[in-house]
Amino acid sequence: MKVKFALGIVAGIVILQSGCTTQSQSLPMPAEAQNQNKDGVALYFSDQPHAKVKTLIESKEVRVRVGRDPNSKEPMCNVALGKALQDLRGYARTKNANAVVNVTTRFQGKEISSSTEFKCGSSVTGATLAVRGDVVQLATE
Repeated sequence: MKVKFALGIVAGIVILQSGCTTQSQSLPMPAEAQNQNKDGVALYFSDQPHAKVKTLIESKEVRVRVGRDPNSKEPMCNVALGKALQDLRGYARTKNANAVVNVTTRFQGKEISSSTEFKCGSSVTGATLAVRGDVVQLATE
């Protein structure tokens, strides 16, 4: 009886953990994320061309985790990316920056520096990622 009980517990743990495995993915960059100038702060991924940097304020990383919304048709990694970029822009605004350049995405140490794809981790419960970039004042001339 004790052996069957123990085997049942082990089987339950294996089943639960297999359903909660987070998978690292490289995904196409959604069109909305490529909207460079939104809310007064432009985003430039990777080595996208931009005006000359007048002032480098600081490098900033924003990490987000979003839970699965059963009513949303939007892929969870796209939701996580949108939230992270929104938070990064919000932070830049508090520093009176007009842009974030050299934006990259990362999940568990695997970073992508690209304007066409991003890195994300997703599971049945949600998605997570980090974005990093240089918060700057670009020359306006």
